[in-house]
Amino acid sequence: MSLATYVRAGRVGLRATATDPVAETATIEAIAPNAPSEFERADIVADLTIVRVAAREAFERTARRCIADLAHEVLARELALAPVDLEALVARALVAFAQSEPVAIGVSVADGARIRAPLPIRIDEALACGDLIVFVRDGAFESTFAFRVGDALARASHASTI
Repeated sequence: MSLATYVRAGRVGLRATATDPVAETATIEAIAPNAPSEFERADIVADLTIVRVAAREAFERTARRCIADLAHEVLARELALAPVDLEALVARALVAFAQSEPVAIGVSVADGARIRAPLPIRIDEALACGDLIVFVRDGAFESTFAFRVGDALARASHASTI
């Protein structure tokens, strides 16, 4: 007998005779003679609950990944049409990290020729177009495309839960 028959038999019996347990058992046996006992039905319901929770968690994980992938694709396409205003990004980064004493700016090979900055510019072949590194005396602050998209998605996700 299928799981659907078991569950359906339990539901019909419970609805028909919710106040009379003897009549409930008789009703279930009339509908499905091999139907599970009350305890077996409880186990089935518990299993279905676990399956439902697992499906919901899988959906949520997949949805977050799909949204992130879509955001990357859309923004990458937009950047192909209109590249990042790297000079504005550099200006904001220099203001943000002024106390850390910036000493140089790192950009991709493609961005090296189109950027003007008040600090020396270092070309980094490992960087993608639109990526930026602000070198300071004690280290560096990276502002890569992936980081900025991830940060924007995290902020949007946090805002949607408030």
